Amino acid sequence: MLVREILDETETFPTIVTDTTVKEAALIMRTDDVRAIPVVEGDRLVGIVTDWDIVDSFAAEGDELATRPVSAIMTSTGLITIDASASAAEATAQLRRDRVHHLPVLDGERYVGMLCLGLEWSEDEMLAPPVRPVLTARRP
Repeated sequence: MLVREILDETETFPTIVTDTTVKEAALIMRTDDVRAIPVVEGDRLVGIVTDWDIVDSFAAEGDELATRPVSAIMTSTGLITIDASASAAEATAQLRRDRVHHLPVLDGERYVGMLCLGLEWSEDEMLAPPVRPVLTARRP
């Protein structure tokens, strides 16, 4: 199965722009129950903000961080992405190899969605270790 086929069957994923404040980004993450948000200009990916970016920056800057734009803390260089024409197996391997949990999906230069690596838990015993990794996807 191709990544683009997975995206066709998914719900939407939030995106933000570079001048979104860190506080607004954190509220979106909380409301939409996501741990990372792609930063876009039009349909072009320019960065990604993760929950760790916010925590790390807050530890360094404190309350002043809330009103700063996400462009001040986002990862914008060396972005790890995958092409929509890649297979699900390639995506899973890349997530594992690069040790990331979120993988923005591009169709050429255009941002088209996000793949996330989650864990499937046993329904019977939630305290048991995860059963297996699960690849999920969402589109903008």
